[in-house]
Amino acid sequence: MRSPWFLRVTAGSATGALAREVDWAATPLGVPSTWPTALRVTVEMCFNTRFPVLVAWGPELTMIYNDGYRDCLGSDKHPAAMGAPVAEVWKEIWDDLVPSIERVMVHGQPTWAVDQHLLMHRSGYDEDTYFTYSYSPIRDSSDTVRGFLDIATETTERVVEQRRMRLLGDLSSALSAAHGLEAIADATMDVLTGSADVAASDLWLRGARGVLERRVGATVPGVPTVPREVLDRVAGTGAPEDLGRTLVAPLTGTGLSAPAGVVALTAGPRRPWDEANRAFLLLVASTVGEALAGTLRHQLEVDHLREVSDTLQAAIVPEGSSVAGVVARYLPAVGDLAVGGDWYDVVELGPGRRALVVGDCVGHGLDAAARMGQLRAATRALLLEDRSPADVLDGLDRFARTLPGAECTTVFCGVVDEVEHTVVHSSAGHLPPVLRRAAGGAEMLVGGRGAALGISTAPRPEAVERLTDGDLLVVCTDGLIERRRETLRAGLDRLVAEVAAQPADARTASVADDLIRALAPHGAEDDVALVVYRAGAVAADDLP
Repeated sequence: MRSPWFLRVTAGSATGALAREVDWAATPLGVPSTWPTALRVTVEMCFNTRFPVLVAWGPELTMIYNDGYRDCLGSDKHPAAMGAPVAEVWKEIWDDLVPSIERVMVHGQPTWAVDQHLLMHRSGYDEDTYFTYSYSPIRDSSDTVRGFLDIATETTERVVEQRRMRLLGDLSSALSAAHGLEAIADATMDVLTGSADVAASDLWLRGARGVLERRVGATVPGVPTVPREVLDRVAGTGAPEDLGRTLVAPLTGTGLSAPAGVVALTAGPRRPWDEANRAFLLLVASTVGEALAGTLRHQLEVDHLREVSDTLQAAIVPEGSSVAGVVARYLPAVGDLAVGGDWYDVVELGPGRRALVVGDCVGHGLDAAARMGQLRAATRALLLEDRSPADVLDGLDRFARTLPGAECTTVFCGVVDEVEHTVVHSSAGHLPPVLRRAAGGAEMLVGGRGAALGISTAPRPEAVERLTDGDLLVVCTDGLIERRRETLRAGLDRLVAEVAAQPADARTASVADDLIRALAPHGAEDDVALVVYRAGAVAADDLP
């Protein structure tokens, strides 16, 4: 005969109905009518709350639970868990539970765990789960602990969502620091590798001809390879597709008219393949897509600006020199648009006379280039009035004081007279030129030096140096020799040594190119303007 008490407390719930069907006489608890008062009170409380509650009693810690706890058992453990031992039902996590069970059963002390990770096998697969729970001792009439009350809340959804949000945050941070398509691909793989929520990831980007090319990824056991037709279809339609637990998603972003590529993301094996999991992987794909879109937009903008700046720079500072025996080179700073504030000029002043000018405006970019263009034009105009180098710099001093930002510009101006075999030169704070004698050896020409433009009102000094056929005169801006954590003097000494090492019979163009290769093998951190002049008769093969 069923106990009226048991029928009453189990009425009105699915697990209560299940409890009435259990053969309790076949368990260590016996029939409900024989249960001690402490167990009866606890069981009644269990079935009268919607909070997840488990009652474990007796030598085998036999389980009795309510509707709220039923969801904790997944799809496989219920209904068999009702009336079964805790160690049998939760055998895969028993080692994790033992410390709490011993604390409550042996020492009679309550326990408290927050977001404890438990690797359960409750729905046909190993599953990451998280629980916040407390065990409380249940004592009989003799004050002996006979069981425990487990009040639990599953926090898996919240913990996993927080974990996924952290991963997205890490991915976003890594991508924001990545520059270029390869860097974005590498950063994506670095963040996703080892993630609990992404078992495998493969990235394809469009190549030069629009064909998808695999950039990064690895073959993972148990993860099928995405067929080529699926990749091409997703890239063409822009619609994601599912292949089992793998999401194949287009890499789209703001400003892109078509996907920049495709990413295949396989969900981690310890969470169910559900809408939340799919939505998370779509967010990963969207984050990567936006990073790619930003990079591609930046590349297009840079390409356009570089085209504009190249045109502007070519108009202001034409490439090379059309004067025999004079070779000029311009090298923009690494990673910058070509337009800048360094310039050179070679001006024909009459038979056998020509001016060599090298200047360096403070700053970089369009503003510096605009000032440079005005100063270069002013210099040429003054030279064509047959002014001496010192007079030219005096005129530039006055002009610089009327041109905002032109102060502190450095300029070297030299006039070569091939009839007199001389170079008359004056410098406004510029690096001294280097003269390599045909007979051997090289030296800096330190005469005729004064302050940078706009700094002083003192008359400009001037110096004269005699030249012989075959002498090389090298003038450059500081971008060619400056190095971080190195003095300017060390850079000048390096320049002198490289000029001195040039073969006496080297073509002028070869000397210019060799100096750039030797002094800026990986490009320069600042713009470089370089002029190389060979004195005397010029061989037919020494044209610029």
